[in-house]
Amino acid sequence: MVMLRRAQIINLVEHSYYSNIDFRHLGTVLDCFAHDAVLSVDGRSHRGRDGEIKQYLAQMLVDYPSIRHELLDHEVDEAGQRSACRFNLKLEDTEGHARETSGRAEFHLGNGKLAAVTVESDGSAAI
Repeated sequence: MVMLRRAQIINLVEHSYYSNIDFRHLGTVLDCFAHDAVLSVDGRSHRGRDGEIKQYLAQMLVDYPSIRHELLDHEVDEAGQRSACRFNLKLEDTEGHARETSGRAEFHLGNGKLAAVTVESDGSAAI
């Protein structure tokens, strides 16, 4: 069983996950997830890294050509292999309409990968 240290957990969440969403590197983002991971966004669950999670994230990248996350804080429970953060998110859709949202995300790791991610936003689209 792979156990990540605090700095590795932060790197996984901030750089491998969020930064690669912003830079539109879908393959790198998917590599963060365990094969049987669950991504829950505002109460809607997407299961399986290569299935529903991939479909959801790919569609988000199509719908929003510009995505920018700003992380406000980061809490890490190294022993529990968990992390949480608050974020601001700026989105621009294909028609050039900008939207901002904020929220909180929780990350549960298993064997060095994201096993479960729960994102709750203020009501707008979030990833």
